[in-house]
Amino acid sequence: KKQKGELNRELNEMEHLIEELLETERLSTRHRVLDKNEISLKELVQQLLEDNFGDVKITTEIPGEDIRAELDTTRIKLMLKNLLENAVRHNATDAKPPVLSLQQDQDEITITVKDFGKGIDEQHLPHLTEPFYRVDPARQRQTGGYGLGLYLCRVIAEAHGGTLEISSCKAEGTTVTIRLPAH
Repeated sequence: KKQKGELNRELNEMEHLIEELLETERLSTRHRVLDKNEISLKELVQQLLEDNFGDVKITTEIPGEDIRAELDTTRIKLMLKNLLENAVRHNATDAKPPVLSLQQDQDEITITVKDFGKGIDEQHLPHLTEPFYRVDPARQRQTGGYGLGLYLCRVIAEAHGGTLEISSCKAEGTTVTIRLPAH
C-alpha cells in the first residue's frame, strides 16, 4: 500500500513536470498563442487564493480600484500559483505570511510576491530563472521542484511582453517582481 502511494506520487510529479515542459516549450517557440481576454486581476487573485491556498495565510495588498488588463488567465494563474507556492515553501515558520501585492500605473502592472525566508545568495539570483537550475543541486525532490517553476514564470511574463526580476536579502527573504504592460 505504501509503495502504491509512493508510485502514484512519483507519477503525479512526472505528469506535472511534463506539463511544465510542454507549456514552457509552447510559450518559448514562435508558435506561442496566448488566449488573452480582459480580466480583473483582483478577481483572478481572489479565485486563485480560494482554489489553491484556502488554508494557507497569504497577505494581499490590492488597491481599491480594480486592475483590468488583457491577459491569458490560465497562464497568469499558473505563474502566480508557482510564485506563491515558492513563497509559502520558503517562508520561515515563525515569520509573517508571504505577501502578494498588485499595483498599476499608466503603463505598467506590477505584481510582487515576497516571502520572509532565509533568502538566496546573490550568486544564484541571475540563474534562478534558467531551466533546471536549483540553488542546492543535492536537494532532495521532497524539498523542491525540478528547477522549472521560475523559468516557466519568466517565460509567461515575457510572452505577455513583461519581465520577471528576483531580489533577495539573507535572513530577510526573497521578492519576485513581475512587470506587465498595462495595455
